[in-house]
Amino acid sequence: MTTREHILSRALRARKNTGSRGAVVPCDRHRALVVDDEQSIVMIFQHQIEQELPDLHVDSASNGLAAVEAFSKGHHGILVMDLSMPIMDGRQAFEEIARMCEARGWEMPSVIFCTGFAPRDFLEKVVQGHPERQLLLKPVGGDAVVKAIEQRLPHRLS
Repeated sequence: MTTREHILSRALRARKNTGSRGAVVPCDRHRALVVDDEQSIVMIFQHQIEQELPDLHVDSASNGLAAVEAFSKGHHGILVMDLSMPIMDGRQAFEEIARMCEARGWEMPSVIFCTGFAPRDFLEKVVQGHPERQLLLKPVGGDAVVKAIEQRLPHRLS
């Protein structure tokens, strides 16, 4: 088992954990985090999501490190994340968020990877077989992002 597979496996076990640490802490059902180094994309996605899903508060980050920091404070229910970014890419941010969720006993959020760069090995392990995750290839409009979010949140919004 590779390091990535091990991290993801631990994160999934933590999500299902109801052992001595108690039940897994659920994500904030009313928060989303949009992560992209292109500010125009962040603004388009954020505006479209807020217009179509007014009960969902949208935060943003311009790189993976800022995403990890924002997630640590907000425990967002859904992430819309680019993969190719400076400072920390989306793959590294996803893995760090998975480790954080495991360490804190937090539920893993749904993740929509929205990118023009799709490393096949990573996506096969992370997206396939996980309906709470999806890949959208750029260029993509805000309407497709909203639809992907809606498919992952109905069971979470109360």
